[in-house]
Amino acid sequence: MHTFTELLKNIREEGELTQEELARAIGVSTILISMVESGQKDVSKNLVVRLAKGLDVHPSSIAPFAFIDKSSELKKTTGIEKTLVSLGERLQDHLIMIKSKRLKKYVSRPEISAN
Repeated sequence: MHTFTELLKNIREEGELTQEELARAIGVSTILISMVESGQKDVSKNLVVRLAKGLDVHPSSIAPFAFIDKSSELKKTTGIEKTLVSLGERLQDHLIMIKSKRLKKYVSRPEISAN
């Protein structure tokens, strides 16, 4: 399971985007992307919504597993929780491998407005 920081970076890299290109594609600053990827800034709802829009997915498909602590033992979770984590991993893989390609179409466009 990827943390949001890892997920964002993996989506960007799989989409073959620089931090600047990703920032332009989703209408945020390059500094924000850099700070989130390096763990210096917490993820905001606004960033999740903008990334979801760029990926053409619902925001809930990005964020539900963002707060899973990878260091916690899955042995302490129930069967349904383990199933959800497994589904979350598959969803993240889909976002990285398939949906990340959609971001490229926004790179050559002028910046998206904040509205």
